[in-house]
Formats: sequence, C-alpha cells, structure tokens
Amino acid sequence: MKLQFTLVTLLLSLCVLGSCIPQRNSAFSQHIYIWQRVWNSEHAQALAQSKADFSVLRVLALQLHQTKTGPVWTQAKVDLPLLAADGRAVQLVVRLDGQLKHLPTTVLQQKLLALLQLWQQQGVKVTQLELDYDCASSQLGAYALWIKQLRKLLPQTLAVSITALPDWLGRPGWPELQQQVDQLTLQVHSVISPEQGLFQTELAKKWTQQLAAEAQKPFYIAVPSYHSALLKQEQGWLVESEQALQSESERQELWLDALAVQGFSLWLKQQDWPLLQGLAWFRLPLPSDKRSWSYSQLQAVSSGKTLTADLKLSLRGEAPHFELVAENHGFIAAPLPARINLSGVLCSAADAVSGYQFNFSKDKNQLQFMLSKAETMLQPRQTLVLGWASCQNLTLWAFKG
Repeated sequence: MKLQFTLVTLLLSLCVLGSCIPQRNSAFSQHIYIWQRVWNSEHAQALAQSKADFSVLRVLALQLHQTKTGPVWTQAKVDLPLLAADGRAVQLVVRLDGQLKHLPTTVLQQKLLALLQLWQQQGVKVTQLELDYDCASSQLGAYALWIKQLRKLLPQTLAVSITALPDWLGRPGWPELQQQVDQLTLQVHSVISPEQGLFQTELAKKWTQQLAAEAQKPFYIAVPSYHSALLKQEQGWLVESEQALQSESERQELWLDALAVQGFSLWLKQQDWPLLQGLAWFRLPLPSDKRSWSYSQLQAVSSGKTLTADLKLSLRGEAPHFELVAENHGFIAAPLPARINLSGVLCSAADAVSGYQFNFSKDKNQLQFMLSKAETMLQPRQTLVLGWASCQNLTLWAFKG
C-alpha cells in the first residue's frame, strides 16, 4: 500500500508540473510563398532573412491563365542556383486560373516532368507539388477525378497538395477530393467580396474550425502579409494587388490589420487538432514589393512579438522650401497628430494637405497644422506629406495626438 501511495503521489506531482496537461502540436511549422514571376537581385537577401523563420518555401513555378484569346502558360523565371543553395524543402506551385474551361492533363504532365527534372538537377529539394486552382464548388468531384488521372502520369513518390477554398467545405465532392491528395492548405484571405476587406478574423476561425472537423488529410492555413487596393470601374471594382495598375480611376486602399492576423495565428497555435500542421504566409516580401509588409513586420507578426506603431515627423528640403512629412516605421497603423506646431524665420507662405488645415500666427513665424479628419491613420511603411512652408528657417517643436 505504501508503494502504491508513493506511485500515485509521484504521478500527481508530475501532473502538477504539467506533464498531464494536453500538449499542443509540437510539429506546428510556418511556410512562406514566393510568388514573384521573375526573380531578381533582391531574392538573395529575402531568402537569407527568412531562413530562421520559415521552414519550407512554396515557390510559384508555373501558371495557366485564361485570356480573351485562350489559355496562356507562364513559367516563372526562378533563380534555381540560389534556391538550391538555400537548402530548404521546396513545394513547386502550379497556379491554374479558375476561369479555365478545361484543365489540361497531358500538357501539364509534360511541363511538370521537365520542371521537376530541371529543378532537381540544379539541386533544388522539391518535396511536393501544390495545385492552386479556384475550382467552382459544384465541380469538386470532377476536380478530384482530374487529380487522380494526373497523379498516374507523375512520379509516384511526388506528394501532391491543393489550395482549398472555404466555399468547398461541406460540399459534395469535397471528401472525394481530399482522398486524391496528401495535404491541404486552406486559404482564408482574399476569398470574400473585395469590399469586405482582405481578412476577417471571425470568418477565418469559423472556416478553420469547420476544416478541422472535416479534414481527412494534414492541413495548413494560408494567411496574408500584404495589402491591396480597389479601382472603381463601371461594372464594379478592379483589385490591384501585386502589380500597380495604370489607371486614373478612384482608388480605395485595402489595408491589412496586422494585429488581427497575429491574433488569429496565435489562436491557431493553441488549437489541439492532430491534423493541423501550421501556417503558410503569403508572400515573401521584397523591398520593391510595395504591397507587401516589410520583412521586419512579417517576422514580428509571425513570431508573436508585441506590435507597436512608430510615427516620425520630419522636415524635408532646405530654405526657403520645406515639406512636413510623416512616416510610420512601426508594425501597426499610427494615428496622425491632431495638432502640429512649427517655428519659422521670415516665413512668407505655407499650406496644408492630406486632411490638415493650416493657420499662421500674427507675425507669420508660428505655424500650426490642425487635423480636420477624425481618426486618420498612417499605415506601416507609409509616408505622407502633410504640408509645406516657405521660410528662411523652420523648426518642428511640438505636436499633439
């Protein structure tokens, strides 16, 4: 009895120390998409920065998109020596336009086999093929049959995964589709009406919970690290994302809330779902990619660091022409100051822009800029000119939030 009592006491002590508490998925990992169709000199630094934070690279390799004259293939110009030298596992991604009337089989097989051979010869560690196709939910059964046929034409050792859409969950054909692949990635960004924004936390949680209940295969959740814009058209809105569109149309920015994305990712890491594997971030930032987060912001969000704004005001130019400029070097949106005071010498003219109004003092050497719009925010990486002044000397001496 004494021995049994001792054993029970020891087990209880271990539980108190935490060994009997359900453990979260220790295999939770974070992947990153590389979505540029043409690699450039910026990729070397971007890969080096990301190596400690993201375990797998998901690389856009091939795209088939629908045009007015028919389907067009585009092969990404990937720096294969650089990708091979990186050494991480790579998922080769094929993007298929959701507007395609028919999915190719033989042509795709030929292109894929040639790409696989080329990438592997260059030393790239291709571990998986990822198919990114916005299939109509009514065609999931046909999509499953197409994948089944395609897999017969590919190396049997090549794992195949798909990007899934929330609209597929619970639909006929969804279980059959899962049976044809090795892995799923549920996209929870840019899947609702653009006017509703890029990402909504509650919807993302709802979809993820539904997938966890229905999943037959290991799955990842794809989350955003970019923003976009809407351009007003006669027939609605046109989405401007990776590439700037030359248009004089009314533009409405769709800024991504970093706190919301981080909150969702932290919530996801706490879920005890056996098939949940981790997150896939879209997309690897480059300095020239003005629609993506900076890498420092992506790293802060994905690692769970505290996110803060960092608003800087400065004067640019030299006498007699100065500009008042605001910059946000932080990771979340920063409110613009309600009032900004400047002191000048021999000032002759000044004006305010970007939602500010300007007042001269009686002697014209004390300048005040007053924000006329309530709750105007400056986004991370954003620079905004607030006004200008013509003075022999100008000093920024006070501002109030």
